[in-house]
Amino acid sequence: MKTVKTLKRFLSVLLALIIVSVGLPGVCGAQAAFWKPASDAVRAGVNMPAELIYVQSVDAVFMLETFDGNGESIRTGSGFFISASGFAVTNLHVIQSAARAEITLDNGEVYPVRGVLAASEEHNIAIISIDSDKSDWDFLTLADSDSIEAGNSVYAIGSPLGYVNTMTAGIISNTKRDVDGDALIQFTAPISFGSGGSPLLNTLGQVVGITSSSFSYGQNLNLAVPVNHVKSMKLGESVSLASFNR
Repeated sequence: MKTVKTLKRFLSVLLALIIVSVGLPGVCGAQAAFWKPASDAVRAGVNMPAELIYVQSVDAVFMLETFDGNGESIRTGSGFFISASGFAVTNLHVIQSAARAEITLDNGEVYPVRGVLAASEEHNIAIISIDSDKSDWDFLTLADSDSIEAGNSVYAIGSPLGYVNTMTAGIISNTKRDVDGDALIQFTAPISFGSGGSPLLNTLGQVVGITSSSFSYGQNLNLAVPVNHVKSMKLGESVSLASFNR
């Protein structure tokens, strides 16, 4: 299995190099401060099959479990890295009331959450840091969520019901669904409890939204926070979960 995964990564990189060498349009320059610069394939605008998107993304996505002051589990959710230094995104509601949290990667490695770098109650977003000396985390590219259209294919990768890194597929149903005055992305890729904080990916493997909720009395009526809200957030000093939720 690991050999197949390595081969797929090699082929994706080779594809990107070929595309860039022939000079397809769409290659661009400047990137923002704390999220991932686009890969060659993404900058060249290459749509990828679902299996390749999964292989390229899965190591940057994790299950997040939170605990109270007594060490009892509160809830599980999902999250994803947006920088090699270990900055990551999840839903704010996933970490609320927690005294501590830990993440579980696709390979089974577990790391504690160091703290919260930024949070938006309005948009249900938290940017967190991981307690590790690693500086080479796999991470995802953030798309321009203002450019999405109804009918676009999308994929969610998260940990519904604790099943780490489950991938589902669907389309964008509405780009600006008004929910309590907030414009959210409505999509059909199935999500469940524990999916909150998952990346919603386009066919370039870029994040267009952060899955946040669904209408339990409907079928595939799911919602995501536009990822452009993450880009506008300012990072501060890392604050422990116990202090953040005090």
